[in-house]
Amino acid sequence: MRSPNTIKKLFRLIILLAVVLPAMASVQKTAEPIDTLLSRFDQKPGLTTAREFFAYMDKEEFMDEPVVFTAATPLDTMKALVWYWAGEWYYAEQDYVRAEKNLLRALELMEYADEKSISDNLAMLGLAYMRQSKYDEALHYMRRCYQLDSQSGDPDRISSSLNTIAGTLLAAGNPEEAEGYILRAIGYAKQANNPSRMAVIYGMASEIENRLEHQERALLYADSACMVEATTGNQYKMAVRQTQKASILVGLKRYGEAERILAEVEPYFRETGDQLSLAIALNKRGQAASGLGRQDEAVEYLSEAIDICRRIGNPYNEAYAQRAIYEILYKSNPEAARVHLERYHLLKDSLYSHATAEQLARFNAEFGRDELEKEKESLARRNHRLIGSGVAVGLAALIGIAIALVWLRRRQSKINEQLSSMMTELNEARRSPAPAPETPVAEEKEEYLTSEDKQFLKKLILAVTKMMNHQTVTVTQVADKMCMSPKTLNRRVKYLTGEGAKRYMMRIQLEQARIMLLQDLDVPIVEVGNCCGFEDHSSFTRTFTQNVGMSPSDYRLNRGKMIN
Repeated sequence: MRSPNTIKKLFRLIILLAVVLPAMASVQKTAEPIDTLLSRFDQKPGLTTAREFFAYMDKEEFMDEPVVFTAATPLDTMKALVWYWAGEWYYAEQDYVRAEKNLLRALELMEYADEKSISDNLAMLGLAYMRQSKYDEALHYMRRCYQLDSQSGDPDRISSSLNTIAGTLLAAGNPEEAEGYILRAIGYAKQANNPSRMAVIYGMASEIENRLEHQERALLYADSACMVEATTGNQYKMAVRQTQKASILVGLKRYGEAERILAEVEPYFRETGDQLSLAIALNKRGQAASGLGRQDEAVEYLSEAIDICRRIGNPYNEAYAQRAIYEILYKSNPEAARVHLERYHLLKDSLYSHATAEQLARFNAEFGRDELEKEKESLARRNHRLIGSGVAVGLAALIGIAIALVWLRRRQSKINEQLSSMMTELNEARRSPAPAPETPVAEEKEEYLTSEDKQFLKKLILAVTKMMNHQTVTVTQVADKMCMSPKTLNRRVKYLTGEGAKRYMMRIQLEQARIMLLQDLDVPIVEVGNCCGFEDHSSFTRTFTQNVGMSPSDYRLNRGKMIN
């Protein structure tokens, strides 16, 4: 039997580990380059450190246009821009506390900035507070943002601020109030004629109508969002819209359809590292699995969603996951169900405090609720007419989607041709002692890839082919080899090819396998798979067949036909 002193020592050790381990994780987290550059700027703000910060942001392709400073740029302007973009960066990384801190610092220095810059900062601050479920603070900054955008008269900016207000009201438990703002946002978005904005607002409208249990209307908005987003060609946003649609299908108890959509988007969110979207997708997938009677599987999805929400500090989505697990377990395991129910009530109470209720009341009073209600009725009638003519709109959107898909397929076909050409060049270069001559590229292929782009892809192909000999290859390994982060590699490859790095690397493996099957006839198929980085023969055969349309052995047998 242990002595009391021994027990005390063990207890102290546990407490020490509980304190030290998170601290170590925090230290590791702050070792990111952006943290180092920001710390360097804070310690010694000036032209050199500001340029270093934005050089990194430009390298990561985080901004559409580079920020340029000169010796005449005021220090306060440098500080405001560095802190604002640091806030944008941390928000994208889902570190909302750091985002809030830097955006507040930037706002303090924006007294004489242009109204658009101030509005952008206010909007980001509102979103950062909303993600932390601090709805009263979020609405405070969003209201200021809306006032500036209204003064500008720009319908695109007005629709954006109305959309963020609607999203905050929805998160705060006021879907009825949110509906009025989103209907106004739709009206302004139509004036702006911005497809990307329209897709976002339709997506928000679908969530609001779904919460109001107007499922059919919600599904119409979700389909509209997906159709508009398809014309933009943005894979990430399309995945988000699909998740919104799946959420509505769960509400309609069309669990099979919802699960098929979520099974497609979940791996994409894992690959891109979007923890918030992954948590939402897992939450809904758990509910779909429960509806299909697969309760154990549902609990696994929901438990993972809860873990992610706790890690990123998202009590809103955690509350829904906790409630869903309670409903699954309350008969089979009442004790465990009770724990989840208590956690759900705790989160729910913290999400909607008395202070938030007062802020909402003040917000609506100042905004002009009576006038809003009249406009809400008018816009509702207008949008119902839109629903009536939905078939014509849908056909027009489908035509746009078809055109976009044809263009994307043509683009992908050209890039695949260049991949095949580059792989062949590299293999011939390895076999020949003399340098292989440059292969002239047809002019129409230059439409998509510059010489710099091709050099990057050749470097990627070389890295993958060198590493895949008898071993599996990961995005992280290849990114290290190319001296860049996995996120940067994925972003660059996706920009050039339309596919994620993992998918494109698999194409390289398959292309190398195809070349070996045709050129090295004496090498067994099992050995070809091993040399091309596949874990086992069955994995190689399955992947090759799915992507090429025939098995490796059939491909080798028909090589004469394929070469012709």
